[in-house]
Amino acid sequence: MQYKEELDLLRQQIPIGIRHGGNLLIKTNGNINEARRLFEDELIEIIVSKTAVSQEDAHKHLITADYDIAKTLISIDESRFTLPERILRKSKDNKEDALTLLARNLEDAKRIKRGYWLTLDQLQDLSAVQYCLLVVKEWLDYEDYEGFDTAMYFYLDIVAAQIETELLLPEVADCLRIARKRSDEIVAQYKFAEKPSLLGNMLNEDKSFMRSESAFKKARPVIIDRLYELVVNNIGKFV
Repeated sequence: MQYKEELDLLRQQIPIGIRHGGNLLIKTNGNINEARRLFEDELIEIIVSKTAVSQEDAHKHLITADYDIAKTLISIDESRFTLPERILRKSKDNKEDALTLLARNLEDAKRIKRGYWLTLDQLQDLSAVQYCLLVVKEWLDYEDYEGFDTAMYFYLDIVAAQIETELLLPEVADCLRIARKRSDEIVAQYKFAEKPSLLGNMLNEDKSFMRSESAFKKARPVIIDRLYELVVNNIGKFV
């Protein structure tokens, strides 16, 4: 093999394949330093095309990452973006996943303690946008897990107020309040029934309550969109 000794020395310096390294040495007439420079230039071109950073910055991060492009890209992102910003970039195709990750990151940053669910009336030291994210996202998760009928009694007044004032969706907030009112009426009517467990069935068979639930299900994607938009427009408050 031509330039076998040079190739061995080159591969001790950079993580390059035998064929690739051999081709570069042929181009440089066996000059190891020049072959290494060509290899770095190739990787830098890829990095610049993916990140739009300067060649100098790309080279610095590339060397720090031992020529690993994936690690280089991560290093560049970490230097340019905060963790909340990186979450948005990584989850740009799934708004709800992004909101979940941002909420968990906020809980960690603020050292918020939770049981299985957050205690929404005891959240402190949060900005209005931070509070809205935690309250609305937690309630949506609760509703997914426990069901709409049970979610009527999970801090609904707090959640409806946030949906109305922060997300500017008064019609959705009213829908939830109407459902809660109807639920209270049915609970009051049947609370002395011989089989209290039938209350859930009564709610699920009540046309008025079911209309409210259906309206909420249709509005849920809009809630996610509004919440995501609110967070994106205020991402600096999540640093």
